[in-house]
Amino acid sequence: MFRKLLTRLALLGLATSALAQPVPPEDEAAFTRQAAETLQRSLSSGTVTVQGPLTLRVGDSRINLDRIHDFCRRDRANCADHLNAFLQDMAVSLRERDDKPKADALRIVLRPAAYVAAARATLARGNAANSLDARPFFGGLLAVPVLDGERSVKLLGSQQRDELGLADDEAFARGLKNLRDRLPPLAVEAPPLPPGRLGTMSPDYYQPSRLLLHDDWAGLAAAQGGVLVVAVPTTDRLLYSADDSPAALAALQALVGETMARAPNPLSPQLLRWRHEGWELMPAP
Repeated sequence: MFRKLLTRLALLGLATSALAQPVPPEDEAAFTRQAAETLQRSLSSGTVTVQGPLTLRVGDSRINLDRIHDFCRRDRANCADHLNAFLQDMAVSLRERDDKPKADALRIVLRPAAYVAAARATLARGNAANSLDARPFFGGLLAVPVLDGERSVKLLGSQQRDELGLADDEAFARGLKNLRDRLPPLAVEAPPLPPGRLGTMSPDYYQPSRLLLHDDWAGLAAAQGGVLVVAVPTTDRLLYSADDSPAALAALQALVGETMARAPNPLSPQLLRWRHEGWELMPAP
């Protein structure tokens, strides 16, 4: 639910009162209390309660503040803006949670296994019959179906999928089709590169999901002499290269590590190489 903090911060329309908030405290309890007060002001209904350090609850929805608090400890200068953006997204998500799911809103995202395990536990606490379908990808990442909203993304639980009248395979297929229809063409986003150059695709919440559209990358790989190495260091960033030399791979791996260390939304340190039969996990350089 850590929704588009980097790519849509300027579009969130945060209230002046929210932007005027002081830098949140580092202490977990005080940080949680301030987050609860800020979120409460953004809600038209519902009561925000502090369930524990870095944990809020609104009705049957549990909100974890661990990741945003960790970011705030590492980047005090940008903490207030990112926390306010996160809480604004939570407020929108809570307002949208009772909306009927629509098949056109289906998407697939890549998330770490630990994220999926926590998400499954959260869904089970709300309703033991509501499960989360997720499929293994590479390097500890899983493909997870979600519903895209105006400013928030909701996990597609099995109950919401049933409301759509779709089986698991059908939901994934529709999510991938919607991704392909929504994203700009890869040829526009990722021009071929010469060896030694690194390409950075424009920040977008669904850029990493392009890795699920394996066949779309064939033209770029061919244009780069058959060499295409990619990385998804954050949930809105995709890097690619036409150089698989040891020096180039080491440089890319270092950039991925630096990007993840600075970001509030890290995703994966892995490098993948495109092959006709599928993605290949690259060994650490």
